[in-house]
Amino acid sequence: MTRTSDRRVERRYDPLLTEPVVVSIGPQHPSLAAPLRLTVLADGELIERVTPEIGFMHRGVERLCQQRPWAACAGLLSRCEWLSGSCGDYLLSAAVEELTGIAPPPRALWLRTTVLELSRLASHLFWWGDLGLELGAITPIFWGLREREGALDLLAMLSGERYHHGYIVPGGVRHEPPADFYPALAAYLARLPKAFDAYEELFSDNAIWVNRAELIGVLESEHAMLSGASGPVLRASGVAHDLRKDAPYAAYSEVEFGVPTGEHHDALDRYRVRMQEMRESVRILSQCVGRLAGPDAVPGIVRRSELPLAVGELKPPAGEVYVALEGPRGELGLTAVSDGGPCPVRMHLRSPSLYHLHLLDELCRGYLLADIFVIYASLDIMVGEVDR
Repeated sequence: MTRTSDRRVERRYDPLLTEPVVVSIGPQHPSLAAPLRLTVLADGELIERVTPEIGFMHRGVERLCQQRPWAACAGLLSRCEWLSGSCGDYLLSAAVEELTGIAPPPRALWLRTTVLELSRLASHLFWWGDLGLELGAITPIFWGLREREGALDLLAMLSGERYHHGYIVPGGVRHEPPADFYPALAAYLARLPKAFDAYEELFSDNAIWVNRAELIGVLESEHAMLSGASGPVLRASGVAHDLRKDAPYAAYSEVEFGVPTGEHHDALDRYRVRMQEMRESVRILSQCVGRLAGPDAVPGIVRRSELPLAVGELKPPAGEVYVALEGPRGELGLTAVSDGGPCPVRMHLRSPSLYHLHLLDELCRGYLLADIFVIYASLDIMVGEVDR
């Protein structure tokens, strides 16, 4: 199918025919995954302006981190990105390691990569199922959650927790995986490609979905970069930027994977980029299995004993650092300031969802009211990141 132009409609205002109306969506609209209010100004069915209103989930996480020991802050940060809780664990650990100058052992880097990619899969699978709900389709959420359960089960094998894992700790990871983890991971990876094929058959060539998403919410590359977009949203706009490639961390410099990009920069491209990213995650995890349990397995310890695990004992030297990773939604970053005490002086989370939420108004203008949910779903907004 050839796509050549944007489907945005130029408003032709005639006060004798229509007058602007205000449509309030939320703060607990059933189509939204978390409390968020969208105030939409429309001329009939044509969107003129979308104003997001946030704050319904605000918990003061950054302030609470100033009153908690360093090790306890990981649990707070993981609840901001709750669909991919290991991201918060990694950010806290990376910040402490930067401040102390202690590097995790090589085997721990591969285990961190494994956990982060499983978390990415879990997040993207939930997004795919929720995308179906936005369109009124019930089947995708059950299919997506079915495969997501496999990722959560594997993360629970490592840590005992399905959501807020706490497996990545300063100095490495908490412990070596159980013996049955690697066969279970290999079996899970073996069945995922067939599941993705079924997803694609259901969605990718579905005329209803394609007609709803193509040339909708077009975001050009230049504007995406100027607006601070990152992750799948930026890559769907044609920019091949991925921190796993451009600023490697964990063991990403040693694995091979592709960085999919979009051609038409619309909601359909954002869908296709994420679908391809899930296949690339399977590719990365397959390499991790080989380096952790295969004949070329990386030997050694999984944690540096110089950094204690006990809450209250961790006291990084004074300093300020910024660490970031390529989360499921984009560049998730953490600025941490230490004065040498048991608690951080300041912590600030860079939320990719906040930057993408700012794009919603411009992306929706000129489209129909029914398009707003497709555009919103294509951005994959995590309100827990935004409000924190």
